[in-house]
Amino acid sequence: MLEIRGLHSAYGRIEVLHGVELRVDAGEIVCLIGGNGAGKTTLMRAISGVQPISGGNILFEGQDISKFAAEARVRLGIAQVPEGRQIFGGITVEDNLNLGGWLHGGGTAKERDDIYAMFPILHDKRGLAAAGLSGGQQQMLAIGRALMSRPRLLLLDEPSMGLAPVLVEQVFSVIEALRERGITILLVEQNAAAALAKSNRGYVIETGRITHSGPSDALIGDPKLREAYLGI
Repeated sequence: MLEIRGLHSAYGRIEVLHGVELRVDAGEIVCLIGGNGAGKTTLMRAISGVQPISGGNILFEGQDISKFAAEARVRLGIAQVPEGRQIFGGITVEDNLNLGGWLHGGGTAKERDDIYAMFPILHDKRGLAAAGLSGGQQQMLAIGRALMSRPRLLLLDEPSMGLAPVLVEQVFSVIEALRERGITILLVEQNAAAALAKSNRGYVIETGRITHSGPSDALIGDPKLREAYLGI
């Protein structure tokens, strides 16, 4: 479904991605793990079209979308849940969801009801300003907002960041449920153990280069990765 070929990206004169190669097949959860500053968020932003690339190609279902605007990528079925949630705090929970579905006229009542069924607390707080939500509730809203765009590929950037352990478990349960609904997922996550446990395959990125890749269980069993990223 998604194929990254020799991708380069820079901030000014500082290149952050150095020829990244990666693929995500339909129906998979693929995780990308790495330390702070490794290039994970830059890669996600490049895929969604908000970070310029300086070389390489991004293919979605065989079509080169490297020069497509971000809006066009959303129309094709790519949605991102950004690091830090980035909800619109000054408007209501429901209006945040409606904005997620703006390409489809704000989405349908059934689509909103599906989000509320997944995250009942959002229904309870649907008329309140989103800024008043807890961190976990904001993450639920960010995921719900992305789902309102009807994605086939969902980019999740650090969904468990700053959450209590019980909420982390809930977020990963939702990720599994989304895969069962047929949504393909590329997951960036510093909680490497949880990400590898829930994913089909994984990639390790270090200083803008992919250094390891393979089935998730093989990566979990790699002694060097266990020491570096799993604390084992």
